[in-house]
Amino acid sequence: MIIMDNCSVRESAFYHRINEDKIFVRRIGKGKPILFLHGGPGGEHRFFLPHMAPLSEAFELIFYDQRGCGKSVAPSGASFTMMQEVEALETLRKELKIDQLNIVGESWGSMLALLYAAKYPENVEKLVLTAAVGTSYEGFGVFERNLNDRLKDEDKNLLELLSAKFEKGEAELKEIFAVLDPYYVHSPEAAAWKADTFSNASVNEEMGKEIRENYDLRGKLSHISHIPILILQGESDIISPKELEELLLKDLPHAELKVIPECGHWTVVEKPVEVMHHISEFFQ
Repeated sequence: MIIMDNCSVRESAFYHRINEDKIFVRRIGKGKPILFLHGGPGGEHRFFLPHMAPLSEAFELIFYDQRGCGKSVAPSGASFTMMQEVEALETLRKELKIDQLNIVGESWGSMLALLYAAKYPENVEKLVLTAAVGTSYEGFGVFERNLNDRLKDEDKNLLELLSAKFEKGEAELKEIFAVLDPYYVHSPEAAAWKADTFSNASVNEEMGKEIRENYDLRGKLSHISHIPILILQGESDIISPKELEELLLKDLPHAELKVIPECGHWTVVEKPVEVMHHISEFFQ
């Protein structure tokens, strides 16, 4: 374990072994703990940093890389499923000795947050869902179609070429992201604000396939109606706030939706001050 004390902010980074996995965990700050679930699938916790770091002045921030992602290590030949991620999170909660989690789930992380709450409602205090996708595979499909509709023809052609090269090992994933990233933000310059993160293509592909086939919480969330839920959606998100009414709010009528103006899918990157304000106010 690495522990650093800088004035009033405490930071630690360490691994938790969960079955055959080594899960990388990072804790920053002091106070009520807030746990962050990164997107992807296949992304990593550094997506949130340094954008959310100022929250550590009032809260303890807990970040971790999901199985096989970022600095976390999965055994050779490991499979990746939604329920494995749910159980890994539950084991981590126990290891961290937190009775009830306050969770911020971003993009795919918002889906994981709902899956976890549906399975372990007694272990959740509050949820913030940002860059939300929905309660079923339908939202995942809408996201993909909307993104494809946004792409310029020249970028579609370039992505097709890069994807073919990537399959042959002749291109890197970051070349594909360089084409896609500007479509995730409202302001073009914001695409450069994201940290240089690693994405596990194998996790993305395997989890994406399972989401399309099995992710469906529609009509199954009435038992989490006691959990306060805040949804933070960029007005220019790939899934619009209006589309969320059918894809998410229909199954979570008690949830509160706040629209972040002049913001795309990367809410925590593009509008961190507004997002931190809402998170702080909600969890306090």
